[in-house]
Amino acid sequence: MTNQDATYQELFEELATATKILVHEGIMDTFGHISARDPQDSNSFFLAEKLAPALITANDMMRFNLEGETTDNRPSYLERYIHSEIYKARPDVQCVLHTHSPAVLPYCFTDTPLRPVTHMGAIMGEVVPVYEIRDKRGDDTDLFGGSPDVCADIAESLGGATAVLMARHGVVNVGKSVREVVFRAFYLEQEAKALTAGLQIGKVNYLTPGEVKTSGQLVGKQIDRGWDHWSQRLKQAGLT
Repeated sequence: MTNQDATYQELFEELATATKILVHEGIMDTFGHISARDPQDSNSFFLAEKLAPALITANDMMRFNLEGETTDNRPSYLERYIHSEIYKARPDVQCVLHTHSPAVLPYCFTDTPLRPVTHMGAIMGEVVPVYEIRDKRGDDTDLFGGSPDVCADIAESLGGATAVLMARHGVVNVGKSVREVVFRAFYLEQEAKALTAGLQIGKVNYLTPGEVKTSGQLVGKQIDRGWDHWSQRLKQAGLT
């Protein structure tokens, strides 16, 4: 095996493990998917073939270009353009995740912004932007990210943020590595739970911009610790 082959194999195994972690921790349901930019070619990315997440292995990864197209004849996700358009718009992004993260979903169909309320939530930034498909596409769409033009709008709404909500649909997380995105997705889910609980108790005291910046830098250094913990939980559950 060449060094290049070993690099790809490690990446594919990390994507498969990330999928298992996200399913096991209750963040990804039947229809989620995670991808990674090709470390050898920034104009390509890898995403598993269209399978139920629990079935995905390192052998299921397919290469796509930044138009969301592939020469691989295995079935691919309709929402692959979410990934391709974000990679196209954000050269800094190395990993893209789309889920229907349960605690986050209410913030996709209410007028309450998803903002950080604890130090662990600082990694989301000051507020998570929302992509509203009705703004350009009207009120009779399927709410899906199944075309390049819609997904270009999603990428535009994401801007420079770490996540974007798709109105009445789900959430997209991005980051500089697979592990960072898994970490962000886990704590975005936890933060949504905390905010929802807080709103039921009383007036919410959100993080200040300074707290978001300083706490976010500190929390962002703990990514490997999170990955090690969730990977061990997979082993203990017999899922590796």
